[in-house]
Amino acid sequence: MKSHLILAVLAAMLLTSGCASIVTGTDQKLTFNSEPDEATVTVAGRVLGKTPLTVQVDKGSNQAITFEKEGYKTHTAQLSTTTNPWFFGNIVFGGLVGSTTDGVSGAIHEFSPDQYFVTLRPDTPIGVSTSNPRRIKELLIAFSGEIRHQLATGGGEKVDSILRLIGVDESEEQTTIKALNQLALNNDNDLTLAQSIIDIYDVK
Repeated sequence: MKSHLILAVLAAMLLTSGCASIVTGTDQKLTFNSEPDEATVTVAGRVLGKTPLTVQVDKGSNQAITFEKEGYKTHTAQLSTTTNPWFFGNIVFGGLVGSTTDGVSGAIHEFSPDQYFVTLRPDTPIGVSTSNPRRIKELLIAFSGEIRHQLATGGGEKVDSILRLIGVDESEEQTTIKALNQLALNNDNDLTLAQSIIDIYDVK
């Protein structure tokens, strides 16, 4: 008798509430990182804090996210969502009432991915920074595709800028370009590539 009562209570809960809401909630923990860090993260017009940041975000579709930092271009995108698999269970167990509840609460949606990393592009002309390592990072972030192409084809204006920052003698330029191209082939991440160049050539 007692077990029947418990089952009845559970059934009533499923009929009156969204199943996805009960199981997964109406918010989700997301992690935000950026290069450089200390970028202000805003989701759907609400400031969440500065990177690196892990915070609960209300679920919902078509939510815009922005990363902002003084001296860098604002990065804007949409948070990606998928349909929460519990929503389909809700249709089976909760019927129309339950599925409508989830739709209103936002629990039907689930953020995927739940981690975001962006590389901000400088809003100032290249070369304004006083640090050579910072200049190399700015060049790789702003002109990644062009620099990688120039390295693969033997040189170019942007590669010449990196060679000057490294401090390579003219007689060693072609050898260095080949070495940099190999580094580029081994590093898909622009920030990792820049840091490898800085470390290997001891850029100060």
